Amino acid sequence: MRFFACSAAVAALLSSGSALAQRTTDNATTQSKDAFGKKVGDEQIGIYNPFDVRGFSAVDAGNTRIEGLYFQQQAGPTDRLIEGSTMRVGISAQGYPFPAPTGIADYAIRKPGDKTLASVVLRYGPFDAQVGQLDLSVPIVDKQLGVQAGIGYFNENQHFGGTPQYLSMSVAPVWRPAEGVEVIPFWSSIHTNSQEAQTLVFTAGDYLPPRVKRGVYAGQPWATYEGINWNTGLIVKAPVAGFDVAAGIFRSVSHDQQNAIDLLIGVTPDGKAADRLVIIDQGNRFGATSGEFRVSRNFDEGDRRHTFIATARGRDQRRLYGGSDQIDLGPTVWGAVDYKPRPDLVFGAKSRDHVRQTTFGLGYQLKWLKVGEFGIGVQKTDYKKDVTTPNGALPESKSSPWLLNANAAIELTDRFVVYGSYARGLEESPVAPDRAVNRDEAPPAFKTEQKDAGVRWAITPSLSAIAGVFEITKPYFNLDAQSRFRQLGQLRHRGVELSIAGQVLDGLNVVAGTVFLDAQVTGELVDAGTIGKKPVGAIERHSIASIDYRFPDSPFSVDAFFEETGDRIANIQNTLVVPPRAVLALGGRYRFKIGKSNALIRAQVGNVFNNYGYGVGGSGFFVYNLPRRLSVTLTTDI
Repeated sequence: MRFFACSAAVAALLSSGSALAQRTTDNATTQSKDAFGKKVGDEQIGIYNPFDVRGFSAVDAGNTRIEGLYFQQQAGPTDRLIEGSTMRVGISAQGYPFPAPTGIADYAIRKPGDKTLASVVLRYGPFDAQVGQLDLSVPIVDKQLGVQAGIGYFNENQHFGGTPQYLSMSVAPVWRPAEGVEVIPFWSSIHTNSQEAQTLVFTAGDYLPPRVKRGVYAGQPWATYEGINWNTGLIVKAPVAGFDVAAGIFRSVSHDQQNAIDLLIGVTPDGKAADRLVIIDQGNRFGATSGEFRVSRNFDEGDRRHTFIATARGRDQRRLYGGSDQIDLGPTVWGAVDYKPRPDLVFGAKSRDHVRQTTFGLGYQLKWLKVGEFGIGVQKTDYKKDVTTPNGALPESKSSPWLLNANAAIELTDRFVVYGSYARGLEESPVAPDRAVNRDEAPPAFKTEQKDAGVRWAITPSLSAIAGVFEITKPYFNLDAQSRFRQLGQLRHRGVELSIAGQVLDGLNVVAGTVFLDAQVTGELVDAGTIGKKPVGAIERHSIASIDYRFPDSPFSVDAFFEETGDRIANIQNTLVVPPRAVLALGGRYRFKIGKSNALIRAQVGNVFNNYGYGVGGSGFFVYNLPRRLSVTLTTDI
């Protein structure tokens, strides 16, 4: 508890500064416009997130943005730098330049205000974790120059018994020398120590693993991740001779000093495992330099605004990986502590790959008051990928497709809007999973296609509902019979998504959504009966509901979050299904003053009924869900 005492002392020393509420107002439920995915500070809700959008990962596909500009993410940006994120999918992608088929995760940077502010966040839990965060907003020259900086220390305790430590830092000066001009250089990093590998369970047949006691670390204490992730960049936005210019250049790097995977193979219904394999890498490095230069011009014609857009994007990505040492620890029992001494490690030669991609695009957008909006864009991309393995170089991969996107939204009435869109893309595949013989190998980028349509209903000025349908097609990659990660067929995700979000009554906000997903694989292997018609890990239904109610004229509010998942396909033959599971979280907030500073205490209990269940990964492994847990957070804006 000395850590919290120290942080509280820092808060007291800073209490003489002027205040401007910031972190105490973080609330993803009250700040969400739909249920498709919103992150505000440490809170994230929605049926989608950057790693799961309509059944795919926007991060793996290469569809991440910072302040709307193209960013090739190799390391996740810290929350000390990022204020939040929004998922651009469906109607939320209308008017967004050059949307992507798998959806876009758009990050927003924390920026200084016009008053000095220190936000201190102290969290205890879940699982006895101790966390401290400090965000500073310091104006230097009136509204022209300021600095946003932050530091966070996380002494986490994970639900499977791991005890990692994280140190995150960031600094982002913001310079506004003239009206409409903004220059933001930034730097951020996350240092990770002693992050134990979670055990991944593969059963010997068509059944789920047996239940074990959660919270007990039953892996190997020397099988840990140690590494540094960092992101840096420069963003410039300015009006120039009647044009709006936006440019960004970014560097994203993940440097793994060590990475470890813990696999239990052939687990039987009584928990006995035929073998435990620990795979360790050292010195892997994944880095990308990326950026975008975009110019747009608006022309107003009565109630119509015409916007013409030109963009140039590029990336240079290099990855160094492989040379793993695979350690066979023999039979064991799932869930039982069975520590083995660390062996002498022997590493082999590594593989390298190099991706170069440039994209040029032209777009047009029309916004017509009380009528609707329309957009069209065309891009020409040039993609090259070189791979060198310990056995020699592979053939160079090349692709130079034309990519088209179009969207429209029509206001039928003041309350009803219908929309539709079409987009083609060249997107990355997920890398080969841990159990693959070509682990960490990244297949070449492939063409993807998305169609969607729907309707938005403004029930009241502060409450709206959305109903939409979508279809996405792309190649299907997974493990073959020899455990090699390769294309096994074509994949089509077709679904229905529903959302309602906003203020129902004074003080009562709700965000609720559901996606019904029909995922289908086609190809020769399906026709031959080698693999099933559905991809491993596919969930037929995912629903969330978040409610926040603030009592009238009271510092108290209560909240609840409900999440339910439907059947999930658990093996490549489709003969095993993980049954549906639902969890409920309950919490509350109390707002008060520390001197003249705003403060907030938030408590939340997750998985109130302590439901037990298993999740399944794309390669067919099982992990259990989080048990009941309590977290308490103190936030103050000083």
